[in-house]
Amino acid sequence: MTAKGIYWGVASNLLGNALMLGATLWLTRLISPAEFGEFRVGANFSTLVVPFLALGGERLISRLIQKGDNVGVARAIRMVMTIALTGSAVLLLSYPLLSRHAFAGAVGFPVFALGVLLVPLTICYNLANTIWRHVGSASRAQIHLNFYQRLLRAPLLIAFAWLHPTAVSASAAMFIAQGGSTFQLWRYIREALRTEGALGNSIVRSRSFIGDMLVIGLPIALLAAVDRLDVLIVNAVMGVETAGEYDLIYMLALTAMFPAMAMSKTSEPLLLSLRDDPGRQRRVRSLQIRTLLLSCTALVGIAVISPFIPMVLGVAGSDFPSAVLVLSAGLALSSVCGPVLEYMQINGRANVTLLLAMTLMGFFIWMKWLAASADSLVLFAFLGGLFYLVLRLVLAAYVFFVDRVLLTNPYALAIAVLFYGLLATWILSGEHMHKVAMLKLSLRDIAAERASYCIDPADRNNRIFYSSV
Repeated sequence: MTAKGIYWGVASNLLGNALMLGATLWLTRLISPAEFGEFRVGANFSTLVVPFLALGGERLISRLIQKGDNVGVARAIRMVMTIALTGSAVLLLSYPLLSRHAFAGAVGFPVFALGVLLVPLTICYNLANTIWRHVGSASRAQIHLNFYQRLLRAPLLIAFAWLHPTAVSASAAMFIAQGGSTFQLWRYIREALRTEGALGNSIVRSRSFIGDMLVIGLPIALLAAVDRLDVLIVNAVMGVETAGEYDLIYMLALTAMFPAMAMSKTSEPLLLSLRDDPGRQRRVRSLQIRTLLLSCTALVGIAVISPFIPMVLGVAGSDFPSAVLVLSAGLALSSVCGPVLEYMQINGRANVTLLLAMTLMGFFIWMKWLAASADSLVLFAFLGGLFYLVLRLVLAAYVFFVDRVLLTNPYALAIAVLFYGLLATWILSGEHMHKVAMLKLSLRDIAAERASYCIDPADRNNRIFYSSV
């Protein structure tokens, strides 16, 4: 892992997301709003299912490769793909139930089926890309993951929608594009499976793999579902329009997390048994500082452009700039803790991560519900960013006190936490003052309206007549 790998990962992620954003905007001009909505619901469902069926298979394979357990890698691949295919079959059979209760009859079976079939293809691709990062070039694997497969997906999406403007054609384009990307990396899966020797104690190993995958994969799946759960909470309490606005807020704020996401992928080969190698620890800390600087650069860019977004998007309200800034700050500054989630999972501490993630999620869901009930989108966004920061801070402290491994620079950590506290205080106090000012203005308008009736009856009738006209 090198700083160059992180830079390539961030740049390819930005380009890939810009490419898919352009393709999505073009797609809205080719198909009707109803067809587009059906396509997006089906695609989002498949994206939500992937981490729950993959169950941390990528991290398990990463750990086995670093241990030199080639037979274990082959067995893990077979186990992950068996779970993915079995789960996909169960989902296909469950369509009548899901259509009624999850989709409200808005997603047809062809779109649903293509989305479900996309799941094992995506999982297989992710496994192959993980192997490539360890046995080949981590930078090229990142670029292929973030950019090249999107470069294949975007034109297919537009071409299929242009030829047949329906949700089914768009879903078919996504399925074919993912199949093409998986085929390009299939050789890594094939070569890994060839190393499997005699099965030996296969039942015991299979049970062991399933246990490891559950412990590793559930925190990943829970974290992957956080943003979708947040949108559901906003939708249930604050309404569908505000839910759409928060979805845009999260999409924009997530760009501040791209550097940390790139580091999490490229740092895996250095994290196993890191406590025994002080030189590797210094290297990880150095790369973490560069990652933090990139995240702060992204945060500055978001702070500059966010005030202008409400002028362009009709769904963005007056709270949009403050909400996106405070959420972006939480996501960006959480990278100061270093790759703590990856360290815990690769070094066999995923059960601690699972327990902590579930505990914090329960607490923050309750807090977010209260914030939504108070009609405070800014406070809701603050809690969304605070969740990631608190989770990583607690894990970083655990790694240091238990393993004596410092994944971050303590001075950078202190500065980042202090800056986040000051920024959040400034934004939240500004929102409070704005609400107080709006309340005073409303009370003044009510008082003025009441005073207008304390006049001569004849004049009052004239005022009522002219106001009605």
